[in-house]
Amino acid sequence: MWKRMLVAVDGSEFGFAALDQALDIAEDTEATIHALYVIDARLTKLPYIVAAIPTSLAPEVGSAWAQWAAQVTRGLRELGEAVMEHVKVRCSERNVPCKTELAEGNVSQTILERARDADVVFMGRKGAGARVGGPLLGSAFEAVVRHSPVPVLGVQKEARPIHRILVAYDGSDRSKDALDLAAELALYREREIILLTVNDGTEGRARVLEEGEMLLDERGVRYRAFFLSGHAAEVILAVAEDQQCDLIAMGAYGHRRFLEIFFGSTVDDVMRRTTLPILIAR
Repeated sequence: MWKRMLVAVDGSEFGFAALDQALDIAEDTEATIHALYVIDARLTKLPYIVAAIPTSLAPEVGSAWAQWAAQVTRGLRELGEAVMEHVKVRCSERNVPCKTELAEGNVSQTILERARDADVVFMGRKGAGARVGGPLLGSAFEAVVRHSPVPVLGVQKEARPIHRILVAYDGSDRSKDALDLAAELALYREREIILLTVNDGTEGRARVLEEGEMLLDERGVRYRAFFLSGHAAEVILAVAEDQQCDLIAMGAYGHRRFLEIFFGSTVDDVMRRTTLPILIAR
């Protein structure tokens, strides 16, 4: 199971919820947390329009903006340092080892670079700008989910104890990875798995569910299986609510990967609509 957890924090309630969710699991797996705060380089660079102004014509403008950028950089660094001190306190209270890093650059790219040395990434599904960004997912979270070399666990505003895990299983390699990760988590604290295969009319779908059941039987995991017809995202969300699940686990893409590239995936739909933590297997 995961031993190196990368947790992206930004000072928002979403980032701290991701940290709390990681701490809950780290207590079980004896993992080490690597907390990463990225100062968005876009916020510390002079606006392009100012850079285009000849300094000989408006030297005072360039100077004023340079001072402003320096102040913003100092403020963001101080904020990052304060966030990291808070992270250290939370980890110490839970007796979970952690290391912290304050970096500057493109947020999603920096997270993806650090993910190469991690087993999993924990992130808030929105970021510090969520209050003014509306209901859409955070762009950094979406970029990390699409390109991460390791699983990503996205969290809304609050972490929650995990007692029951819904696994959306379609027989694809990535959904098998999601099932395997869920089974590992279920072995801690005797968590229950809700195994769900959605019947979309494809031949052999019932056998897909049987395959998932066989894999869980081999792991000795407690589970209940469901085979239901309907729109995949709608069924997943309905079962998660009806069965009072605490986490949804899915593969990053399924058998219809080509279509999903152009028309959007079930994963995208579920991520946008659920309030539960969601684990995306890569």
